[in-house]
Amino acid sequence: MDLLNRARDLYVAGRMHDALEAAQAACDREPKNSEAWWLLGRISRHTGLLAASDVAFLKAHELDSRFALPYRVPASRFAALIEESRSALSASARRRLGSTLIRAQAMPTPEQVRQGIDPDALSLRDPGPQDVLTLFQVNHENRSASEEALQTLVSRSLAAV
Repeated sequence: MDLLNRARDLYVAGRMHDALEAAQAACDREPKNSEAWWLLGRISRHTGLLAASDVAFLKAHELDSRFALPYRVPASRFAALIEESRSALSASARRRLGSTLIRAQAMPTPEQVRQGIDPDALSLRDPGPQDVLTLFQVNHENRSASEEALQTLVSRSLAAV
């Protein structure tokens, strides 16, 4: 199995530090592989290496402009985007959400990933006694190149429920 696929498999399995080593090796072996750098950026975020993540995302973008640089906002702004998006939902989408508690979380925890949640998931709905919809901020940012794109993606995440 090649290093990039191994890194992906380890990432999805929640073995972040092993995935980080494999992704770094993949970037060393193929320094012009934008997908390897993009994966390294995502894994580095999950392991708390924020500066390394930013460098990897930039490298991926420099190699292939289809990989837009993630647009980062403070947690307070992300919470405001959620509220703005919720109030702008259609009546039917608001009914579907009903009394659902919507909360923000930086990204899926290692435990959630080991339990099968995609580390790149945008949201997680727990319809338990208190219906909770969790939006993962970093994963939204990773797919957004601007605040407008981030707002649109948050709106889509809420409307998809």
